[in-house]
Amino acid sequence: MVNMETSPSNKNQSPNNKKHKGRTGKERASKFYCSTCNVHCPNETTLQQHNSGKKHLGNVANVQRRDKHALSSIFVGNLPKLAQIRAKMTEEMGSFVEGTENDKLKADLTALFGSYGEIVKIIIDKKHGSYCIIEYKTPGMAQVALSEYQAGKVQPFYGKKLQIKSRTVTEIKPLRQIRTESELDKDNIVALLEEADDDPVCALNMVDAAISVSDKVRRQHQEACTRLQTQLNDNFPFYQVALNLYGSAATGLALRDSDLDISLTVGKEKRLDRDDLIRVLKEKCTGVSHVHVIPAPGQGTITRFLDGISNTTFDILFNNRLGVANTALINTVLSYDVRIARFIRLVVYWRRVVLGARFPKQCTPSSYSITIMCLHFLQHKGFLPDFFQTSLITEHKMIYDLDCSFITDITKLPPPSQDLNIPELLAGFWSYYGAEFNVETQVVSMRGVLNKSEIEETSKDTQHHYVTLFKPSPLAVQDPFVPTHNLTHNVSLECVVFFRDVCRSATSNWIKGAPLYTWMLSGISGNSAGISGDNSSLQGDSSSIQGDGSSIQGDNNVSMETEGEEDGDKTPVWGEESVSVGNKRSVEEMEH
Repeated sequence: MVNMETSPSNKNQSPNNKKHKGRTGKERASKFYCSTCNVHCPNETTLQQHNSGKKHLGNVANVQRRDKHALSSIFVGNLPKLAQIRAKMTEEMGSFVEGTENDKLKADLTALFGSYGEIVKIIIDKKHGSYCIIEYKTPGMAQVALSEYQAGKVQPFYGKKLQIKSRTVTEIKPLRQIRTESELDKDNIVALLEEADDDPVCALNMVDAAISVSDKVRRQHQEACTRLQTQLNDNFPFYQVALNLYGSAATGLALRDSDLDISLTVGKEKRLDRDDLIRVLKEKCTGVSHVHVIPAPGQGTITRFLDGISNTTFDILFNNRLGVANTALINTVLSYDVRIARFIRLVVYWRRVVLGARFPKQCTPSSYSITIMCLHFLQHKGFLPDFFQTSLITEHKMIYDLDCSFITDITKLPPPSQDLNIPELLAGFWSYYGAEFNVETQVVSMRGVLNKSEIEETSKDTQHHYVTLFKPSPLAVQDPFVPTHNLTHNVSLECVVFFRDVCRSATSNWIKGAPLYTWMLSGISGNSAGISGDNSSLQGDSSSIQGDGSSIQGDNNVSMETEGEEDGDKTPVWGEESVSVGNKRSVEEMEH
C-alpha cells in the first residue's frame, strides 16, 4: 500500500514514475509515497495522516472491492450488435420494444453461461455494448467457464464466436478532488456511482468523500477566521471582536463550494458601525477583496467578501446568536452517529442536483431545511432520539427569551441502531417524503410531527418581539428554537410537487434494483425514471396537495434568503399510502 523509497536520489522506484513529469524534483524524490493514491508526502507524519484520511480509505476500499469481485468474474467480448438482438426478438416474439435489448441480451447470456454456476450479475458496456462482465458467486465458477471456453465447448452466440478471458483489474483511479460548483454536477458523480454499482455502501462513501470538505480545508477555514478576528481586534482594540463560524461549514455538512457563515459579536455595551467594518475589511485586512453588502430579509444585512489566502467567500452577520445555537445543536446530533453526517451530505447534494437543474435556488429548500428534514425522518423512524427531552437537559440556555436548551450529553441517550446503512437511509428518506408525510397538514420538526393549524393558532397568540406569525406554505419546516419560523415559506408549490415525484421515482428505482446512479439522481434529464419534464404535469398533480385550498392558502411569493443555518429550507411529499422500502410492490401500485 505504501512504498518507502530507500534513497532520495533513487527516483525511479516510484511505480508510476512516468506520471510525475509535472512534479518538482523534490516531490519525485519523496521518501514517503502512497501508491494507492499516487501521492508523495514530505515526512512520515504527513503520510500517516494521509493514510487515515477519507480519500485514502475510499481508494483502499475501492481496490479491495475490485480485487474481490474480479476473481469471480469473466470478460466476454464480441457481443452481438443491437440490430442482431432486435432481429432475434422480432423472430421470437414478432416485434421488439425499444429499450429492452439489454434485458434480452442478459437473459440469453444467463441461459448460456448459467450452466457453469450461479450468476450474480451481468454488466454490459454502456457505450458500445461490445463486451460485458459476468460475475459468478464464487471464483471457482468463473474458472469453470474459462476452462470450458479454452476447451472449445462454449457454443456460438448469435452466430458469433465469443472472446472470453479473466477479468483484469485496471489501475485504481484516485478520487478526484471537487472544488467548484461546476464540478459538483451529475456527470462527475455518476462516474463514481457506476464504478462501484455492485457495492452501494462503498460507492456512496466514495461520493461523500468527493463532495465533502476535507479536514485540512476545515482547518484552513478556522485559521482564516482566527486571522481575520485578530486583524479586526487590531483595528478595533476596544470592541472585543469575536468571530464564530456557524452553519454547514461549522457542522461539516458543507459541500466543497459552500460559503462560510460568520457571526460577529462585540463586547457588552459596544456597537460596531457597519461602515467602519467595511472600511477596515477593504483597507486594513490582508487578503480581503470584493467586499460588498447583500440584503438578508429577516436577518438584517450580510457583509460578504473573498479571502484570497484561503480562496473562500465569507458572509458576516452581526450577532447571530440563534445561528450559532442551531449549529451547536446540529453538531451534537451529528456526534451521535457518524452515518448521520454522510447521509445528510448526500441528501443535500441530491437536492442540489435534482432541484437545482429545474428551479431557481431561492425557490428550493435551503441546506439547513434539508438537514432538519433528514433529522425529522431519522427521529420518526426511531433511528434518532429526541434531543429535547426535558428530564435529560442539564444546561438551560435562553436567547432573546427563547428556550434554546437541548441534550448536550449524548451518553445519556440510547445507543444508535446498527441495522441501517446509508443506501437504506436514503431509500427510507425518499419513501417517507414520497408517500408517508402529509404535507397538507403536518410540519417537519425535530420536536415530533406537528400540525400546521396548531402552530398557526399558537403564533397568533404569541407576544414576542422575535416571534412572527407563521407563514403558510406548501411545505412547512419548523426552526428548532423559533417554533413559528417556517424555514421553507419561500418554496414554490411546483417545487414541492416535483420533489414528491422524484422521491417516489427514486424509491421505485430502489425497489426494482435499478443501477445506483438512476435512483440516486432520479429526476435528472437523462435519468428521469419516469419523471415528466412537462410543467403541465406538475399543475395537474397540484390538486393532490391543495385539497379544498384552505389549508395551503398563503403567500407563495419568493423571498430571498441566505444559505446560513437560519435560512429556510423545504422539501415536500405527502400522505397517501405508505411505500415500504422492503416490500417489493409494483411500480404502478406505488405511483397510484
